[in-house]
Amino acid sequence: MKYLLIFITTLFFLSCGVKKLEKKGVYVEMPASDYQRYVEDSNVNIIDVRTEKEYQKSHIEGAINASYFSGNFKQIIDTLHFDTSKTTLIYCETQHRSLFAAKILYKKGFDKIIDLDRGMRIWRKENFPSVYPNDTLQ
Repeated sequence: MKYLLIFITTLFFLSCGVKKLEKKGVYVEMPASDYQRYVEDSNVNIIDVRTEKEYQKSHIEGAINASYFSGNFKQIIDTLHFDTSKTTLIYCETQHRSLFAAKILYKKGFDKIIDLDRGMRIWRKENFPSVYPNDTLQ
């Protein structure tokens, strides 16, 4: 029960932070069909915040892996030298980690962040194009 309460409290505070970013016009959640249009634009940053193992199973073409769970997400973002003025697409598996990542990216100066609504799981389910590095049949 204690962990459930902590989890619910964390989600509440997280959603408040994301709402603030939405009001500022910095962050938006976007369904896969609309997100795909941005993926096709070569003038965007695409950041996959899942683990390297998840990234190796499948990812969106052009995405750079920067695992939120790596323990040094902020440093990874710094070393990749993204153009913070570009639109930045982020995603994770189910859209939980990407919410946390969005707040960090905003604090690092990213001013237009688009999050894949419901994450990579829905992207694959709806058959949007993905890269499968470990699949020899692809």
